[in-house]
Amino acid sequence: MHQKSVLTNGLRVITEEDPHFHAVAVGVWLNAGSRDEAEEENGLTHFLEHMAFKGTPRLSALDIAREIDQLGGSCNAFTSKENTCYHGKVLSEHLPRAVALLSDLVLHPRYQAQDLEKERQVILEEICAQEDNPEDMVQVQFARGFWGDDAFGRPILGEEAQISAVTREQLLAYRGIAYRPETTIVAAAGRVNHQELLDLINSRFEHFHNGAPPRQRGRVATHPGIYQHPRDLEQVHVCLGTRGPAAGDQERYVATVLQLILGGNMSSRLFQLVREELGLAYNIYSFMSFFSDTGLLGVSAGVSPKNLERLLTATYQEIKKLKAEAVPEEELQAAKEYLRGSIYLHAEDCDHRMMRLAKNEIHFGHYITLEEIITGLQQVTAAEIQDLARELFDPENWALALLGPVEGEMGLDF
Repeated sequence: MHQKSVLTNGLRVITEEDPHFHAVAVGVWLNAGSRDEAEEENGLTHFLEHMAFKGTPRLSALDIAREIDQLGGSCNAFTSKENTCYHGKVLSEHLPRAVALLSDLVLHPRYQAQDLEKERQVILEEICAQEDNPEDMVQVQFARGFWGDDAFGRPILGEEAQISAVTREQLLAYRGIAYRPETTIVAAAGRVNHQELLDLINSRFEHFHNGAPPRQRGRVATHPGIYQHPRDLEQVHVCLGTRGPAAGDQERYVATVLQLILGGNMSSRLFQLVREELGLAYNIYSFMSFFSDTGLLGVSAGVSPKNLERLLTATYQEIKKLKAEAVPEEELQAAKEYLRGSIYLHAEDCDHRMMRLAKNEIHFGHYITLEEIITGLQQVTAAEIQDLARELFDPENWALALLGPVEGEMGLDF
């Protein structure tokens, strides 16, 4: 059963109760991500998330770690381009303690100077780890090129030089703008009583206010092209992509099926051709990312330099085919059945249900049932897929990022 309430400060509390679970997953979702940062603030959203775990007036960093362990569940946080989420999963009997912990992390971090210096080093190590992971770095470089100098294209972790210079005053000033009750959602799924959670949240968040003017997100621009980043690696890492539908667009269902058929699972066209038939790569996959006002349809792979041209040719071949030919009915039905199974299987996890609950509220402002989603996917036709492929698969709107031992000119031929 789904329920929603709104506190007097605008904070929304939404729950999806299922008594068959023993656990409850709860998340505090703030409408603050890396795209909300000014250029000189790049990395501050992520830095704030890290600093929350360094201690509050009630709990030291060690106390926080012990509390998480004693609950026997999990507690963590993440920062994305559009959101920060502090979340936990515990047995339902421990919900009051979980809410107390999450509210402390969100509302009462101390940001002490000595903790800031320690966490600065942790984040710098995280940036170094990302630099050492070419699969991650090609995505970072693709974002820099495709989304350009806009905040949407800058790395969520920030740049080394900026993180090295972050001050406590900068963190507090940015937090004073970004953390707002009227754009905050508390979502919970599993064995949870709505009124119980509402009372817990109200007692801890009722004094959460922000009188500063909110920032408006700017329009996102794209910069198609080919971006080569030479590096001494064994493979060339590839990220190819274009702008796709936003999370709230009706075309999201068609785009989801299109992406799956292109490269979303082991029976997809790219996986079967590039890995199984040609043996060019250990892994190749497509992905679809939905944001509030835009989207990204992409393909990623790692390949030996000698096979790069063949891999790109094979990828372009499948993109051309989706534009030129309607998807056979058998293949379309198989994709729909895969998606239906994935949706129901993910619903067995209260963490996943909590996140779906929050994202529906963020993008649509209301609850969407599993059956509604499945119906939307089942109604997708082969003609709609072909029409969207023809719309999206214009090489003039695509970008290609290459990281590794790349030489010579590359083209987008589809």
